[in-house]
Amino acid sequence: MNTVESKRKLNWQKALDTVRGVISSLYFPFITAAVTLACYYLAWDMVTIWYMALCGTFILIFMKDTSPLITVFLFMNIMISMENSPTLIGGNPDEYYFQTAILAQIGVAIGLFACAGIYRMVTDIRARRFKVSPTFFGLCAFAVGIMFNGLFSEGYTPMNAVYGFFMAFLFLGLFVICSGSITINPRTFERIAWSFIALSLCLIIELAVAYGTYEGLWLESGGIDRGKLYFGWGMHNTIGMLFVISMPSAAYLAQKYRHGFIFTIYLVVLVLCVFLSMSRQSMLCGAVVFVICAVWIMIKCPQKWINGGIFVATAVAAVIALAVNRAFVDEVFAMLTENFFSGSGRTTLYEKALAAFMEYPVFGSGFYHDLSEDPGFVGLPIIPDMYHNTVFELMAVGGLFAIVPYVIHRIHTVISFVKNPSRDRFFVGLTIFALLILSLLDNHIFYILPTIIYSFMTAVLINSEKSRSSAA
Repeated sequence: MNTVESKRKLNWQKALDTVRGVISSLYFPFITAAVTLACYYLAWDMVTIWYMALCGTFILIFMKDTSPLITVFLFMNIMISMENSPTLIGGNPDEYYFQTAILAQIGVAIGLFACAGIYRMVTDIRARRFKVSPTFFGLCAFAVGIMFNGLFSEGYTPMNAVYGFFMAFLFLGLFVICSGSITINPRTFERIAWSFIALSLCLIIELAVAYGTYEGLWLESGGIDRGKLYFGWGMHNTIGMLFVISMPSAAYLAQKYRHGFIFTIYLVVLVLCVFLSMSRQSMLCGAVVFVICAVWIMIKCPQKWINGGIFVATAVAAVIALAVNRAFVDEVFAMLTENFFSGSGRTTLYEKALAAFMEYPVFGSGFYHDLSEDPGFVGLPIIPDMYHNTVFELMAVGGLFAIVPYVIHRIHTVISFVKNPSRDRFFVGLTIFALLILSLLDNHIFYILPTIIYSFMTAVLINSEKSRSSAA
């Protein structure tokens, strides 16, 4: 090898090491946050999409530890701008994302990312870095169950198999990819937590801009029209969900650092944002997660007086705010309690789910069917109408072939968690728990992007089962 070739190889290696260093650092989530936020307001959606695809591809091909993927997976949830949104709430269903040039680029970007994932899965399996576990076998059965959704039912279409295969890949395939490539150490959990913090900072900014600039959001009566609170990538329920699953990260980091009380304050800010999201399901589930986080902090953090003071001050401030702004609170309360006991049509959806299960108990009625009670805010034809509850959804669309393996999968994850309880694993488990209880009131776990987060976090939970993590 001549001198020129040696220099080229050395320069290439230095470039790779530099990029690896940046992506492995705790700065990467905030770099990604800056890119995503800037492109959101500039409506440079394809820049964000290519950024995510290239970062994800690089991590999968050139990095030994793929845990930085969590940053990519999280920010994929908020990469669609308001101006170009193809959703019904965005109001631009056919103007941007259905152009041939844009569709072609998205196809190439997704294909590149997916091929990198398959390449990494194959290489990790060949190198025996992927270890089979009861959770893997449970997911295999679950994947088969959802692929067979709606088989032999009236009105069955090939799209049921397509969506079922897609979801099976996200649950099982992504789990295998991450399980074989994520390195478990204290830095891994810290990186995950900081990624959620960076995401939530973006959400806080977008929520603040919405409250400050959206027309019609503030009602003349003093209340808030939550129907106006939407973003290019989702609505009030979506941002509420993302805030809730970010809360365990704040509680975890509050225990990691000397001045961790800063993150306790940030946890309170996240709770406030959950309520400002005007999402009833997020308020309910967020309150549960907040209580768990607060108890966890009070038990494990050495700064008990400071953290206790923060929680007491928060409670006092909340009482004062409610008393001073009674008219506003009453208006918002009336809005939030409207159709509360019917769950805004959810009870009817649950009844229909049970009817579908009784009619097709083995394979269910399939993902694709007309449900007028589901408002279909996503507005994308690929996303089917859903029953707004994980259990009812699986019973209706996949029957016993889907719900039984899912229950087994849930049992496997619980057993895995209790085998080696630790502070690190409790953080991961609480994040998964937050997403799961939210999915008992909505479709989050079947909305593709949250599914990716779930599969990644589940892989971390299983991979860390035998690791020596921080004490719980």
